[in-house]
Amino acid sequence: MTHPILQCEEQRRTAMNQTDLNAFRQFCDPAMTYRHSTGAVDDLTQYIHKLESNQVKYSNVEFKDMTVILPQSGDQKVALVMGHMFADVTKPTEKIKISSHFQTTWTLVGNDWKLLAVHSASIGH
Repeated sequence: MTHPILQCEEQRRTAMNQTDLNAFRQFCDPAMTYRHSTGAVDDLTQYIHKLESNQVKYSNVEFKDMTVILPQSGDQKVALVMGHMFADVTKPTEKIKISSHFQTTWTLVGNDWKLLAVHSASIGH
């Protein structure tokens, strides 16, 4: 079975690759929190500002080995996705390759899935 949340993750990946901030905002809950693999934490406004001001630019973003985790209670209003993210990141003073584990938390609001949180941790080498 393919869960519809994986389609949301594909939209997130595409928005990151294309720096499509309007698309990214549309699927985010206003309370969204993004914990980067560096440990830095941004709320939605801070994250969007970093992208708008080119403090961070993603390219070649790939999500692999994704697993959807749903509550067994039958309450399908929350979904977790765990996987691996690989990307090239350009910052004003450096270019880096990211290899990280991620966990996203999605919540169902009406008929739409909204991204509530992203937590990533560097895979390391």
